[in-house]
Amino acid sequence: MGASSVKALTVYQPWAWAIAFGDKDVENRTRGTRHRGELAIHAGKPWDEYGAADPRIIAAAGQLAGPLLRDDRFEFGSIVAVAELVDVVRDSPSPWAAPGQCHWLLANVRPVAEPVPCRGWQNVWDVPPEVEVAVQAQLDRRDLT
Repeated sequence: MGASSVKALTVYQPWAWAIAFGDKDVENRTRGTRHRGELAIHAGKPWDEYGAADPRIIAAAGQLAGPLLRDDRFEFGSIVAVAELVDVVRDSPSPWAAPGQCHWLLANVRPVAEPVPCRGWQNVWDVPPEVEVAVQAQLDRRDLT
C-alpha cells in the first residue's frame, strides 16, 4: 500500500473469504472499473446464502458438503485482504468467472492477520486514512516474518 489513498471493494461473505483464503482470483461484477493496482477487500456485513452453497467455496473451505455455516472464520464489516486488481475482462478462463459478467482479475492476495473494521460502500471506494495505516502495519509485519 503506497502513499496515495488505497481503493477498496466491498464483497459479501463468504465470497470475501474465498478471495482472502480460497484462491478466488476473479470478482464478478456487472460493470468494470478503470482502477488498477492495489485493492483492499472489504467483507461486507451481509451473508450470501447462494455463496454459502456454491461448490467452489465449499471445496475451498475443505468441506465435503455444504452449505457453509456462518461461523467465526468469516469476518464482517472489515478489511480482510489486499489484492492487486490487474485487469477487467469478460472472458476469463478462471473457474470463478461467471458468464456475462465483468471479471475483475485479482492477483497477489495478501490476507490481513487481524481484520480491520470499517464501513463499506458500493463500487470502488477510498479507504479512510486511519484504516489504511492499520492495514499497512499488518502487511508490513507479515512481510517481516
